[in-house]
Amino acid sequence: MRTRMLSFVLATAGLVACASSPIPADKLSRSEGAVRGAEELGAEQDPTAALHLKLAREQLAIGKKLIEGGDNARAEGVLLRAEADAEVAMNMARASKAKVDAIQTIQEVQKAKMSIPQQEGIQ
Repeated sequence: MRTRMLSFVLATAGLVACASSPIPADKLSRSEGAVRGAEELGAEQDPTAALHLKLAREQLAIGKKLIEGGDNARAEGVLLRAEADAEVAMNMARASKAKVDAIQTIQEVQKAKMSIPQQEGIQ
């Protein structure tokens, strides 16, 4: 009897602890902002970045559903993963853009070199 009572008390305490977790509003807004940032940087144009953006969107949706269901503790972890994936997508999009810009700059320098007349004997 005593064991049953102890089990009941512990189970009830566990349920109350889970139910009393605050809504992770900061994690939600940060993950939403990171997803928007990745979209604005054109993460969908790079295949690997697009994959991370897709994962971030999926995790964001799962996190929202967990919040609606009252599972705020699990939602917090899922939203952290969403933010991390969105940040990876942003960084990959930035790197892809930087690579394209570098290639364009190299091509412009090469064109400029070709347009300069070659002069011999100049010291």
